[in-house]
Amino acid sequence: MAASTLTELAGCEATFNRAELGRREAAEAERAAYQRWQDAYAAYEIARDDAGAAWTAWAQGIGGL
Repeated sequence: MAASTLTELAGCEATFNRAELGRREAAEAERAAYQRWQDAYAAYEIARDDAGAAWTAWAQGIGGL
């Protein structure tokens, strides 16, 4: 192979390696964001259930149910 071809291949390999690293970092960031979303949604469900139980207790306390 000519030296220019080898240089071009090395450049392509370096570009590929940078792109692959970026892809892996993006995938990890997406996974972490999804995990945070799941945690937030679980907290929302707990708060909703707690609010519903408090509402029911209040309504029963005033004789509304």
